[in-house]
Amino acid sequence: MGINFKGVIKGTIFAILVTFVIILILALLSYFTGIDETIITTGVYASVIIGVILGTIAVSKAANSRAFVHAMLVCALYLIVLIGISLIVNNGIMFNTHFLAVIGGTFASGILWCIIGK
Repeated sequence: MGINFKGVIKGTIFAILVTFVIILILALLSYFTGIDETIITTGVYASVIIGVILGTIAVSKAANSRAFVHAMLVCALYLIVLIGISLIVNNGIMFNTHFLAVIGGTFASGILWCIIGK
């Protein structure tokens, strides 16, 4: 009963794609409408949570056992990718409350799916 690394990678890619699509929709809404910036910020946080939950659902369905371990690996890999993107785009990471909120939200949503999903 090992870890399904292929499933973890697929779940992480799926989570990133879902997050990207939601953020793209939010960007288009922001551009074409007069939507408030606080709504967009909340939407970005929600996109991270939705993406991670859907990614952990995908990996939990693929893994017959150890759903918690698989979900936490998806969360960790998701964060590593986000940090890598931040390093490339911003030439560094800003350690502030937003960074902590994304880390907390990522792992909390992964844990949440493990509690209610299986």
